[in-house]
Amino acid sequence: MLKSRLISVARSSRGVTRSYHSVDHPTSNQIVNSKSVESKILTKALDYIPKFGFESICITQAIRDMGYADSLESSVTSNPIGTPEFQLMYHWLKVQRQNLEQLVVDPKSEFHQIRDEYDRVSYLIKKRLEFNVPIINKLGKGLGQLVVPYNINRGMEELHNLSDDISFYAGDRSNDFAWYSKRLSLSSVYVSSELFMLQDSSPEFKKTMEFVDNKVQGINDLGNAYNNVEQWGLFNAITLVNLIKSQLLRG
Repeated sequence: MLKSRLISVARSSRGVTRSYHSVDHPTSNQIVNSKSVESKILTKALDYIPKFGFESICITQAIRDMGYADSLESSVTSNPIGTPEFQLMYHWLKVQRQNLEQLVVDPKSEFHQIRDEYDRVSYLIKKRLEFNVPIINKLGKGLGQLVVPYNINRGMEELHNLSDDISFYAGDRSNDFAWYSKRLSLSSVYVSSELFMLQDSSPEFKKTMEFVDNKVQGINDLGNAYNNVEQWGLFNAITLVNLIKSQLLRG
């Protein structure tokens, strides 16, 4: 039986803060450790993704740019988290989730003028998708790293962490089964929208943004269906993995 307990929710003058615990996601709510050398290298390596894609050469270039010894490359690329390609994708996801948080805590952000919870959800999903624009031509291969069998658990965890952040920032304070089902539905919306974006040739991804609005409205229309076991089956992680796989195979 799935269990979750919301431990505390607080807002401080420095921004949005909260802590929660999920027995299924013990490392949740950890974003980027900016003090670690490995994290600094991976963050620098993201600069090369528009040119090389999610490839190990990005890490090599970052190490050289930062003046580190070439011998450091083996310690970074041999990280137990996975292959260099997956490390880059995983770090990309974390950095963009952190960027979304920074947008929310900025008191000047237009986000704070939005009052409706679902309008906030739509706004945040679209903002997160906009972060993909500089690397959109390389994103497909990066997403492919998430559905490799030995990467799925970490990839899905980070996806659901993003959904939790979006839901929390939007004002949702549900817990127990509703906590899981609502966030899984948001994960499904985000994945569907990101895959739609890969095929979107409209100016400034206008069709993708309309797609997001329609999908989020669909969640809103579900109402109490969040607590329905059928929704759990519809939005489970297996469905998300299969969705990514099927869309990437279609190119």
